[in-house]
Amino acid sequence: MKKIFILGQEGTGWSIDKDRFYTIKAIKSLGKYEITNNIFKADVVYAIWWNQLLNWKFKIFNKVLKKKIIATITNDLSHQENSIKNLIPIVDIFVYANSKQKNKLLELGVSNSSIYFNPFYVDEDIFKSISISKKDICDKFDINYEKIKNKKLIGSFQRDSLGVDLLKPKWQKDPDMLISILNKLDKDLFILLLAGPRRHYIVSECIKYGIEYIFIGNESYIKDNKDDIKVNSIGIEDMPYLYNLIDLYIVSSKSEGGPKAIPESVLCNTPILSTDVGFAKDLLDDENLYKDSEEAVLKINNLSVNSQVSKYYSFSLFKKRIEKILKGLD
Repeated sequence: MKKIFILGQEGTGWSIDKDRFYTIKAIKSLGKYEITNNIFKADVVYAIWWNQLLNWKFKIFNKVLKKKIIATITNDLSHQENSIKNLIPIVDIFVYANSKQKNKLLELGVSNSSIYFNPFYVDEDIFKSISISKKDICDKFDINYEKIKNKKLIGSFQRDSLGVDLLKPKWQKDPDMLISILNKLDKDLFILLLAGPRRHYIVSECIKYGIEYIFIGNESYIKDNKDDIKVNSIGIEDMPYLYNLIDLYIVSSKSEGGPKAIPESVLCNTPILSTDVGFAKDLLDDENLYKDSEEAVLKINNLSVNSQVSKYYSFSLFKKRIEKILKGLD
């Protein structure tokens, strides 16, 4: 029985950690492989966070022991071409989540037979429509229901401040685009609902432009400019309630591998508007995509929920793709 070491984790319970959890769950359920926590005993290194393969310690380790390596591409590759080129000689299989990643891998010289599709899994048993009133959801998160009554809530549940400088934006997430959209909307009608850690930059911009917002969590860390990564991370079980509370989710990113907010929104039956980033064009209709803030504002009141997502998101499909990837090493 082949032993597999899973490489990659954050320790925050968010995106990468969930990828790790579901990958391990899928491999264990196959009954043909053994998960090992000892990389030296592993036959296969399955990197769910491909960047960690670039660590000098791993390079030395692999030069000596030469393991079979699977690398999951977690982000847009347009600004990391050299890194991928450095990995091509040592990686046996690349796993991609969207067509843009696949095209870039092929462009960089990766063999088509070494590329496997497996979009980031979102648990359809957790992310779904919930039969609960908005008032009850507000009570759950200590939100004053009267404040949002007769208003439209726009959701944003991502980290968009730099960890090294919390008052600077993470360029990949482009929070300035979201601010630009909000500035063009009726400020008496729309409220921004923020959740998740490292929202310092967008909160400061909301205050600067007089944009009304609600922050889920301990906002004192933001006011004191302290890192809240371990304080304001929200458990995955609570996230569907937030998606069911909002009227619209907006993705403003410039660079993504996903984002998971797209399938999470759609599975919760929440309208979503996104830039053409990651797998947005693979999963959403054109009516749910926008190029700039002007187009976003024009589309906001005419959005529907796209159903393309459902054909990608079931654990059985995720498990079958994992099995196909592992068989590709034979």
